[in-house]
Amino acid sequence: MLKDRLRKRYQFLTKAQKKVAEFFLAQGEEAAFLSISHLAHQVKTSEATILRFARAIGYRGYLELQRDLQNWVRQKISPPQVLQQAIVRGSRNDIYSRIFEMDRRNLSETQKANSKDQIEKAVKEIIKARKIGIIGFRSSHAVAYLLFFFIGQVRKDCELLDSNLGSLPSQLINYGVGDLLIGISFPRYASITLDILKYGKKVGCKIMAITDNPVSPIGQISDLVLVAGHKSSTYFNSFSSAVTLINCLVAGLSLRSKVSVKVLESVDQIVADWKFLLI
Repeated sequence: MLKDRLRKRYQFLTKAQKKVAEFFLAQGEEAAFLSISHLAHQVKTSEATILRFARAIGYRGYLELQRDLQNWVRQKISPPQVLQQAIVRGSRNDIYSRIFEMDRRNLSETQKANSKDQIEKAVKEIIKARKIGIIGFRSSHAVAYLLFFFIGQVRKDCELLDSNLGSLPSQLINYGVGDLLIGISFPRYASITLDILKYGKKVGCKIMAITDNPVSPIGQISDLVLVAGHKSSTYFNSFSSAVTLINCLVAGLSLRSKVSVKVLESVDQIVADWKFLLI
């Protein structure tokens, strides 16, 4: 599929070809039925650039790319229909074994997609940031909270940006050069996450993404992208790989930061004084 080809080859595209790729990702259903001349007009580029783009991602030409995209559009169905199909399949198969197997594949793909150097780079950005803001909406909010909770145990000046939209502006005005915003976003992407990261980039923040694809909406604007497999046997995303990436980041931060032990001791003292733990 087009999305899989883009994931593998996006980094090798020229600036003009990336512009075409972004149009397909944002408006794939419309692009699927445009002639090459109409598409060139929409993207404000040349037909030759679109042909070179199609070949650069592994198609023989634009028509083959377009047929692939049209097939995807025809097969696209609503979330309730996806879940209904999963229910039918699950009644015939061992759904639980399939889920374990898919998560094993997700983890394997995630390990291949994120080199040790890439994760180390992310850890260094977390250590050197003056202030860290973490954001995720809908199901990604749970993953964002976990990352915030763990990082907050071993470094100061880390906050979970409020999912209550009314509070966000008063939080965001405190961010600027030297700060880090970490966005977590998986299909179906929440547009507000992209808007927040765009604002952060505008005021000079470093932007880090944990997402399913380097060319996802937040992946395209981020300085650093960590990719997590999310495929599931049902409609709902699997977050096993995203949680594993979080474990890697927090482990690296705990071992590399000079203040991690001191911060953890302070947090632990407050927990003990306030008797959070009853057992």
